[in-house]
Amino acid sequence: MVIWKLRQGADRRIRSGHPWIFSNELSTSPKGIGQGAFVELQDYRGQFLARGYGNPHSLIAFRAVSFDVNDRNPLGFEALVKKIISSWRLRRETGFRGSFRLCFGESDFLPGLVLDYYLVEQNGIKGQVFAAQFVTAGLDLALKSSEDFFKLLSKWAKEQGLSEYDWEQTAVVIRNDVNIRKLEGLEVVSPLTLKLISGMDLHQIDILLNSSSDEGIVRMRCDLAEGQKTGFFLDQTQNIFQAVQIFRNWARSHPELKGQVIKILDLCCYVGHWATQISRALKAEGFDVEVHLVDVSNSALAFAKTNTEREGATAVVHKIDVLEGLDCFQSRTFDIIIADPPAFIKSKKDIPTGTHAYMKMNSQAFRLIKKNRFVVSCSCSGLLEESEFKEAVRKAIQRNGWQARNLTRGGHAADHPTILQFPEGFYLKMVTHYTD
Repeated sequence: MVIWKLRQGADRRIRSGHPWIFSNELSTSPKGIGQGAFVELQDYRGQFLARGYGNPHSLIAFRAVSFDVNDRNPLGFEALVKKIISSWRLRRETGFRGSFRLCFGESDFLPGLVLDYYLVEQNGIKGQVFAAQFVTAGLDLALKSSEDFFKLLSKWAKEQGLSEYDWEQTAVVIRNDVNIRKLEGLEVVSPLTLKLISGMDLHQIDILLNSSSDEGIVRMRCDLAEGQKTGFFLDQTQNIFQAVQIFRNWARSHPELKGQVIKILDLCCYVGHWATQISRALKAEGFDVEVHLVDVSNSALAFAKTNTEREGATAVVHKIDVLEGLDCFQSRTFDIIIADPPAFIKSKKDIPTGTHAYMKMNSQAFRLIKKNRFVVSCSCSGLLEESEFKEAVRKAIQRNGWQARNLTRGGHAADHPTILQFPEGFYLKMVTHYTD
């Protein structure tokens, strides 16, 4: 086993539970080991600190997987599965009955692993799909024989009552097509379907999600084989829940609006998660709903149209780049606008232009909203401070001559947990405003 020691005074952060060590904090050069090799970390006196994996080609040279001196093999299949089972149990205990993020990297004590769990149904066949990204060299190396790993995970989950599906009813998709792997010296590769469920087409599959407005389940059609990220964006669950409760209560307070059409604009809609959940809630209150879906992807718009129409909405699709302008819409037209773009800020050098992009997009949203209605503004750029995001939204409100009150502030749901000693894990921001 490789042993790395820290420089004197460089152990403060990792003793607090932060899982990263940078190369300049080591007492000697990290070169000379393979990418992702198993490493024990010690302080300058030789006292045990953590075990995990190293990467001599990354600025983050070491990532801790275990702080337990008795944990001799924290990267073995059984140890990894045990941690994921613990995360799975937490999701069940916090109310997730459908699809959810099963492992959120460092915040679930497994740096480098993003694992989404989908309950799926197609042509009367039901099953489960694991969609995984190995974004660091250590997890990429540890899970190279990943079919055996997922087979063991599936077996233990069923034995412990977390899943009703066995290996035959399980599909596995590896999504190592993300550019962040380049920072670890890893190759970006095409999506790989490691295992299929007989009779299912993952390119157009229904996933099952908790409803935000009732105890039921919402179906969302998407592409789990080659769609964006792992096929779906699961991180907005809590934010959608918060916003939908506001919209539903507002609708109940305005029975005089029944017979009028509630108009929703979903910007950067992807497959329409926001619009679908909102449509379901408003239709249940007896309102007619018209949804305008905006995205640059034809396939995403086709899925979004299907998903929103299932919940009784009238759907209109618009293939538009939101940053190029929304001149096709008249001003102050909509009752609810969702501005939930992809991350405009990928690196520190993007912060000025990305921050301006958030202001520009929200300026268009507030131009198109009616008086006494709602705009939901989101950011998934981890490098954008919440205060800077709010300032961009404030400028957008001011530019359109509104007074607006912030009704709710959102963030991560329980399937995207965070740990206070790892502030880098906090990335999601949401504010809902009411125009006056």
